Amino acid sequence: MTTLSAVKDYMQHHRRASVEDLAVGLSSSPDVVHHLLEMWRAKQRVRIVAAADACNGCGKGLLQACACPAETYSSGIYEWVDKDMGSAP
Repeated sequence: MTTLSAVKDYMQHHRRASVEDLAVGLSSSPDVVHHLLEMWRAKQRVRIVAAADACNGCGKGLLQACACPAETYSSGIYEWVDKDMGSAP
C-alpha cells in the first residue's frame, strides 16, 4: 500500500517526478499516486511545474540547458516544495 510518507520520501529524493514515474517507483497505480500527490499539493508541499519548465527526460527546463525533444515536456510533473525555503530543494 502506497502512503503519503512514501510519496514524500520519493519526492524529496527525486525533487521532480511525473505521476507515472512515481507509480512505477512505488509499485502503485497512477490513480493512487495522483490522489496522494493532490493531498500533498493541498498542503502546499508539492506543486505542478509548468509545461515549458518541466522535462520528463532530464528534469531540467528550457532555461536550464535542456536539450531533450519537445515531446518529453509535460504539465504533469510535480515538484517537491521545501517548506522552510518556500521553493524546491
